[in-house]
Amino acid sequence: MSETVAYPTVTPADRLTLTLCFALVVHAIVILGVSFAPPDRPAPRYDSLDVILVQQRSARRPDEASFLAQANLVGGGESERKLRPTTPLAAPFPERRPDIAAAPPPGAVSRLEQAVKAMTKERKFKREVAEKSAPKQQRKVLVAEAKSNHKAVVAEPAKKQRAAVQEPSTTAAPPASATMLISQSLAMASLNAELAQRLEARAKRPKRKFISATTTEYRYAAYMEAWRTKVERVGNLNYPEEARRNKLAGSLILDVALRADGSVSGIAVRRPSGFKVLDDAAIRIVNLAQPFAPFPDNISGEVDILHITRSWQFMHNYRLSSN
Repeated sequence: MSETVAYPTVTPADRLTLTLCFALVVHAIVILGVSFAPPDRPAPRYDSLDVILVQQRSARRPDEASFLAQANLVGGGESERKLRPTTPLAAPFPERRPDIAAAPPPGAVSRLEQAVKAMTKERKFKREVAEKSAPKQQRKVLVAEAKSNHKAVVAEPAKKQRAAVQEPSTTAAPPASATMLISQSLAMASLNAELAQRLEARAKRPKRKFISATTTEYRYAAYMEAWRTKVERVGNLNYPEEARRNKLAGSLILDVALRADGSVSGIAVRRPSGFKVLDDAAIRIVNLAQPFAPFPDNISGEVDILHITRSWQFMHNYRLSSN
């Protein structure tokens, strides 16, 4: 006798539960598997450039330019900040020599006044010729109109005249005279020449570099050491006799400016020792030791004048040391 296998009955609730579970699995795969990222932003576009205009130019192109301009310009000067070059406005009459023109030259004014007077006389003469050449009847009409206008003005009531006097004047200011225009033009030309001269002087100013024992860069270390060795050797050979006799000792800070060829451009005592003999001896030793070695290529290409600031010590054992 065979047995019948009873299969479980699938109810609608079971089918709904299975469908919901399947839908949840599919949604979880879609949500967790698919990611959304914002589109890549395009590179920013610079639609404008800050370009300046310079009045000077140099043949050599600078290695690192601080501004954009229409020509190459290697800056000079002593400022550590990057200063923006300025361009003065061009004057109507540019001059090479600056001179504050408070008043125009007498010759220029007199010539202009004579020209204005000549033009006025010429116009007056032409008007008189035109009036004389006109018919007599036309001249009579003009004279009659002038008389009638004069009578109308004279017969105007006094009340209206007082009202016109009390009303504020709205007439335009008289035009500038020729003398004033010449003065302004010459003053603008003088100012433009002065600004151009200042810019040229600033551009021609030598490039300086200040180094000391505490701020020596690697490129200046070898040159500075050779300079110190020579100064100490010359100083010990020429030790001041007065300091030796009086047993003077002290220290001072000396700033020595050197040109590219090794010659001394200037000497300044930044901090005196308290004894004028020692200060003068330090300056004399530098003058005796010059000229020094010329700048190497890695220095001469960047610096026109090199300032070496060091401490000079005149010791009790009659020795000179530069630190």
